[in-house]
Amino acid sequence: MHNRRAVVVGAGVAGLASAIVLSKLGWRVALLERRERLKGDDLGMILWASGVRALRALGVDATLDASGTPVDRFEIRNEERLSSSFAGAMLGADDGTPSVMVHNAMLYEALVSRLGDSVEVHPAVQVDRIDMVDPAAGDKTRRWDADLVVAADGIDSPTRPLIAPGSPTVDAGVVVFRGTIPAHRAPERSAEAVEIYGPDRRRFGYGDLGHAGACWWATVPGGMRPESPQIQHELINRWFADWPAPVGKYIAATRPSELTQQSVRYVWPVPSRLHQSAGNGGLVLMGDAAHGVAPVLAQGGSLALEDAVTLGWALRRAPESIPDALASYDRARLPRLKRVARLSRRVHTIASGGRGVTRGLLRAVPDSWVQSQAASLSDWQPPR
Repeated sequence: MHNRRAVVVGAGVAGLASAIVLSKLGWRVALLERRERLKGDDLGMILWASGVRALRALGVDATLDASGTPVDRFEIRNEERLSSSFAGAMLGADDGTPSVMVHNAMLYEALVSRLGDSVEVHPAVQVDRIDMVDPAAGDKTRRWDADLVVAADGIDSPTRPLIAPGSPTVDAGVVVFRGTIPAHRAPERSAEAVEIYGPDRRRFGYGDLGHAGACWWATVPGGMRPESPQIQHELINRWFADWPAPVGKYIAATRPSELTQQSVRYVWPVPSRLHQSAGNGGLVLMGDAAHGVAPVLAQGGSLALEDAVTLGWALRRAPESIPDALASYDRARLPRLKRVARLSRRVHTIASGGRGVTRGLLRAVPDSWVQSQAASLSDWQPPR
C-alpha cells in the first residue's frame, strides 16, 4: 500500500480519524478542510465504550490524551420520576472499557496530534468537485488526484447523493441548544450523564467534563431561532422553568455568549452501500456523510471513530485491491449502522410524541430493555 494517495474531504472527527488510519498504513494523505484552521467546537459529547475502543485502536487514550471523564451512571428521567438507571461499567462489561464525556476541542486536539508526517492539511478549501471516474476532489482552483477519496464532509455531504441517492437528509423538526460551562462556574456535578424527557418534545441532558467544566443540551420543537443570544437564553429559561433540579442551575450558570443552536437532521434510510469503485480505486462515505443518525442516542462521534478503524482493517485485509477492501468495509459496517439507525429513529419517534405520550411510554418500557439496548449499542469491538 506504499505510495498510495488518499484525499480526505472534511476534518471533523471522521476525517481526522480516517487520515490517521491511512497515514499509519503508509498512504500519502491530503486532508481538505473548508475552515481556515483545524479547531474543535467548544461543546461536550458522549463517547460510548465502542468509541473509546476505536480511539484506543487509533493510539489515543480517551481519558489521558483527550481528558475524557468516565461516566459512572446513565439516567433517563421524566419530569416526575427516574425511568431508567444503569451503571456505565455495564456498557463495557466485556473488557471494562468506560464510556466518557469529552470536550470536543480536547478530542479534536488529541486527534490532530496523531496526524502522521504523510498527512498534508489544506485549510480553507471548499470542495465542490468529486470525480467518480478517476478518483479526485477539488475546488475551483485545484484538483487532488487519489487512489481513494474519503468523503467525511458531514450530514449535508454533496457526495452522498452520488453514491446513495435514496438516502436523503431528513429534518427532525427540532432544534438543540447546547452550553458548555467552565469549571469555576459549573454547578456541583457527579459522574453521571442524565437526560430528562418532558412534554411537547422537549428534552434536557447534562454531563460532567471534569477539568473542562460541564455541558448540557436542550431539545425543543421548531426551527432555528433568529433572536439574539440574550433572548434565546431567556426563552430557554422560560421553556424549562418548572423542570426539576439541577436543570435551572445549568441554565443559570451559562452565559448567553456560551449558547449554540443547531437544527437536528439525520440520514434515512441508511445507504444500501457506502462506496463506489473506480478502476482499482474508489470513494467511500464516512461519519455523518454516510449515516448521520437521529441524535437522541448521541452515537455520532462513536460511529465516526468506528468507521475509520474499520476502514483501516478492510484496507489491511485486501492490500492489493481497494475495491475489494471497500466491499469488505460495507459488509462489516452496514449491519451495525442499520441497527443503530433503526433504534435511534425509534427512540426519536417516541421522544417526539404528544403531551403525555413520552411519559407513558417511559413508564411502560422495562428498565431491563433500556439497559440491554444501551449495551447493544456499545458492544462493538475493532475487527481483527
